[in-house]
Amino acid sequence: MKILTRNITPENFGDIPEGCRSCIYWEYPKDFEKARLMEQKRKLQLCAEKKKEWFLKTLKEFGSCGKIVYYNSKLVGYAQYAPSTRLPQAKNYESKHLGKAEEGVIFLSCLYIPDKSMRGKGAGTRLLKHIIDDLRKRRFKAVETFARRGSSNNPSGPIELYLKEGFSVKEELGSEYALVRLDL
Repeated sequence: MKILTRNITPENFGDIPEGCRSCIYWEYPKDFEKARLMEQKRKLQLCAEKKKEWFLKTLKEFGSCGKIVYYNSKLVGYAQYAPSTRLPQAKNYESKHLGKAEEGVIFLSCLYIPDKSMRGKGAGTRLLKHIIDDLRKRRFKAVETFARRGSSNNPSGPIELYLKEGFSVKEELGSEYALVRLDL
């Protein structure tokens, strides 16, 4: 068994799972809404172009902003993170805290294991640990994300994963979701 975690670069951008590669929910909320009405093929193409544009600009201005996990050369996980100012959708959430840019705090917008048979086998934990290590080395203050209780069917992952890795609940968002934070 060989597990590798890699930063997302222009060279491996195409390895991002198609659904994630064409999801611009956090980066371009207005375009995301417009794309919902488009024909599927055009939507995937347009959104993938916008996502790549976001990654290239964010890599240049912020540095590493995403990771991919491979298991025996097969992609099994994807994550994306940046300051909330780079993810405008964050302002649209009901959270009292998220969307208010806090210096040194990074928002983890996605930590996803697309292959359900690989969930619960450590890929998400490994991905999260690599992100935390990266952010600590870069001297960021904290990382936050929205997490879901009792389900791994959430683009940012289950709350249990985060609590196990030392995150704490910053704000309750109803019975299903919470904003969680890890001070680095």
